[in-house]
Amino acid sequence: MTMHTRLAESNSSTESHSVIDIFNAQKKASSARRGKFSLAERIAALNILKEIIQRRESEIIAALAADFRKPASEVKLTEIFPVLQEISHAKRNLKTWMMPRRVKAALSVLGTKARLSFEPKGVCLIIAPWNYPFNLSFGPLVSALAAGNSVIIKPSELTPHTASLIGSIIREAFSVDLVTVVEGDAAVSQELLTLPFDHIFFTGSPRVGKLVMEAAAKTLASVTLELGGKSPTIIGPTANLKKAARNIVWGKFSNNGQTCIAPDHVFVHRSIAHDFHKIIMEEVTRVYGKDFEAQKKSPDYCRIVNDQHLNRLYELIGDAKSKGAKILQGGEIDALDRFVAPTIISKVTPEMDISREEIFGPLLPIIEYDGRLQELSATRLLK
Repeated sequence: MTMHTRLAESNSSTESHSVIDIFNAQKKASSARRGKFSLAERIAALNILKEIIQRRESEIIAALAADFRKPASEVKLTEIFPVLQEISHAKRNLKTWMMPRRVKAALSVLGTKARLSFEPKGVCLIIAPWNYPFNLSFGPLVSALAAGNSVIIKPSELTPHTASLIGSIIREAFSVDLVTVVEGDAAVSQELLTLPFDHIFFTGSPRVGKLVMEAAAKTLASVTLELGGKSPTIIGPTANLKKAARNIVWGKFSNNGQTCIAPDHVFVHRSIAHDFHKIIMEEVTRVYGKDFEAQKKSPDYCRIVNDQHLNRLYELIGDAKSKGAKILQGGEIDALDRFVAPTIISKVTPEMDISREEIFGPLLPIIEYDGRLQELSATRLLK
């Protein structure tokens, strides 16, 4: 019997099972597999996943296009490729990772031998976000599978086409007691968080991250939290402005700025600010088009995920303008298309909402400074 058959033979839809039933089935199977999930079986599981992802690449691209018009090139680069690389890395290193290691014994037990042996955590929960819904579902899954764990994936309900496809891929690859997908809204996540998982992997906002950690503390589950923030980019007086502009435009406007590690705002030295403004606007035009209509037609520009986030960005622009900010480029919005033009903003002050909140969209504030950044009270902008 092949590994693919064994992993998939008992697979069925989770719709007929409660969350608790699924968890209990995984807990029981995980205990039975402890010490028996071999290196060969783990690698075979990763190979199955890799084969299905490669075979269904066109479906993955289509699902992300349906959810928020993510360009095919971005899907391949930021969603599929990283997962395939994770699989290759795990396969290459897994034998070494699984080996017991000799360690020095403590003085209190002098004369004895000590070893570190690595065991699976057990049953893991992955709560994935909407901005990179495929990558941040399957990337953590690769690590959890390589470590010999069972996994429940909760994909984001804000990208329903991708969530449905994730469930389809998992059902093709694995039995429910090894890996399964539970779809639903925030209430489903809350129900899952009441269960005593052995590890929880969450990607999302700091606000929800605190709730995840609070829930995990009740069962002493370990957690991995990948949260948002306000990542600054600093451009000094001797910088290569063309290269800086090229890198910033790519990093900021890929995925329409909906990336937690995208440049949130740019500090630029006052002596080069005028030149930088000109160069970065030229770069935006080169990449996405010279005006609103051209940018809307660009095949390389994503859309905002839903109306709620679109309205949030609209309010950030309005608040900044009302408090004296200047829109150097962009600022246009097509609500029906959930389109926000790549927007460059100057004359930004710490009192503006755009300075205090994580932007998570295609709005790029440029803040001029003289001398040291501390003299600009940068810390107030980064809180």
